[in-house]
Amino acid sequence: MQNLGLILIIISFSPWLAIAVIVPFLPISLAQKALLVPALLVLAEVLFWPGVLLVGKEVVQKYSRYFSFRYLRILLKRWKHKNRRRW
Repeated sequence: MQNLGLILIIISFSPWLAIAVIVPFLPISLAQKALLVPALLVLAEVLFWPGVLLVGKEVVQKYSRYFSFRYLRILLKRWKHKNRRRW
């Protein structure tokens, strides 16, 4: 069940990607795009939350740590420090 939940969470990011990459270039009217964007956002939420429920609280807490700004800042500092030694 956790695998299905993780798959749902990963798939839930595809509507966000579609909004950023595909929707602006579709040959449809602006009004249709304005309807499509909220529909894709709802689809993303509908996929995300059942995935969270399936994986459980512990898994969500574990993976949310990797997406925090604090963790990303630590990774950036390590990367800068590692690249500084090469010069």
